[in-house]
Amino acid sequence: MTDKDFVPLTELTDNPKPVAGPPSLNLKTVKPLGPFPRLNEKKIAFVVQPSMFRAYTGTRINAAIQVYPIQAFLWLSAWLKKLGFERVVFDMGVREIQNARCWIKFIQFLVKEKPKFICCTVTTPIYYEAKLIGIIAKQILGPEVVVVHGGVHATALYKESLTDSMCDVVVLGEGELTLGEICQGRPYKDIRGIAYREDDCRYMTITAHEILSRLAKGEEAYFVQRDAVVSLNPYVQTSLPRPLMTTRQLDDLPFQDLDLYDSRRYHNPRVIVKSHPFIQFETSRGCPFACDFCSAEDEYRVLSPDRVIEEMKYYRDRGIREIRITDDQFLTDVRRGEIIAEKMLSAGLRFDINLGNGVRADRCTKKFLELFKRAGLYQAGAGFESGDQDTLDSMRKSLNMEKSLSVMELFRETGIEVVGFFIFGAEKETLASMQKTIDFAKALLPDYAKVTIYTPFPDTQAYARWKRRGLIVSERWDHYNIHKAAGVYRHPNPELTPAVLMEWYGKFYQDFYSNPAYIERQLIKSIRDGSIVWKIPTALRTFFPGFFQTSPMDNVRANYLG
Repeated sequence: MTDKDFVPLTELTDNPKPVAGPPSLNLKTVKPLGPFPRLNEKKIAFVVQPSMFRAYTGTRINAAIQVYPIQAFLWLSAWLKKLGFERVVFDMGVREIQNARCWIKFIQFLVKEKPKFICCTVTTPIYYEAKLIGIIAKQILGPEVVVVHGGVHATALYKESLTDSMCDVVVLGEGELTLGEICQGRPYKDIRGIAYREDDCRYMTITAHEILSRLAKGEEAYFVQRDAVVSLNPYVQTSLPRPLMTTRQLDDLPFQDLDLYDSRRYHNPRVIVKSHPFIQFETSRGCPFACDFCSAEDEYRVLSPDRVIEEMKYYRDRGIREIRITDDQFLTDVRRGEIIAEKMLSAGLRFDINLGNGVRADRCTKKFLELFKRAGLYQAGAGFESGDQDTLDSMRKSLNMEKSLSVMELFRETGIEVVGFFIFGAEKETLASMQKTIDFAKALLPDYAKVTIYTPFPDTQAYARWKRRGLIVSERWDHYNIHKAAGVYRHPNPELTPAVLMEWYGKFYQDFYSNPAYIERQLIKSIRDGSIVWKIPTALRTFFPGFFQTSPMDNVRANYLG
């Protein structure tokens, strides 16, 4: 597009009213003139933002950069396939970002596929890239393309998606049934569980060419997208909420669509995945607990054990070798977990299994670990969070620290690798409590330990509470990063400035991994099982992330054994 494609905003509306604050009415806007391609009404394109897997490059978990097919897309695609739709995916997360190559390829993808629907899952740090995706889609495919946002951030801040971006409709909560009705063309007013615009008074102020040019020069998406969409007197509607799916409805969903992605492109280091190809599998939805830093507060519902086993058979038949169970809380019902393991053993099913999202220390039993180890469990995350009970309680974690000590003994007895999760910066945090957490981590001595910075994301209790108290000082969403204290809030404890939090973040990793007891145990174990070959590079990327930065592209190019 050239400058002739710009038109004054006053020419685009019959009722030009002043806009409150910038951008003003004299700002140039873009009016795509076409001609536009004829869209395939039966085709849905799932698009993954470039930073989906890059947010933590150069941080202390630099060594654990991972790539994977987006599980939400696999479930959605399976449902849409059942309804007779064509589905395609364009994953910019595993494409080169230099010189905006992934964005150029995205435009070529749009021209080739001509999808009627563009779907993005929106988490907080990558909202701005989702916004750019919608702008480009509208300019390349025309105003008839339907841009759909879903995910926790879009659900929490649906008005932002509908007024600040070119999103047409937001799926609120679970997406399968809702997205299916959107794609089938039902009137928005008749679809439960959505938010949408009832006006078309929305205008773009930047061309696709300018977006690519600025990104190619290394400009951050945040600055490129600022004031890129203008809404005049937006009329946002929400429909009646859609009830959450029951166990029976979840059981009736088709298996994840393994044809959507080329799974051979998704390789991860051994610290993340033991065997390839792998799949993420969520056997339940929601969580009955109320940790204030987490968004998983929906009613807890499960796939029945028999349904879980049938899907696992499907994975086995498709050549999957590892399953990464990603339930928000797999052991809410410990007996259900034991039954799944028993049924796996009875059916002769064995995978390498990773409980990557973690288990609660007070919901884990020796019987469960022994059964699941026989079925292939080799690693589990555990949310220990803090070594100070007051700090732990301030997170609404409802966990007694003594349970953490006892569950570590169970893990050692059964020979399961443990990744310990810890958090710095909760509401009652102090310098002394952070030192207690470091000491606690050293006492627990998990195989790996990971600390993150307490971050009140918009869909959490913490955000609502801190915003009411005036503690949220920035809503620049790409700064909401659990491995970088970027000053998005003013901590209730004035001692805990961003600089201090980052100092203690580094101290945690230094003190834990340089602990003589840890080094001795890991050295003996690594020599015995041969893992020293990959643990040394992992350590270098952890302690010197500035020198040994990793990228999702390293995983795509890698040919990891096992």
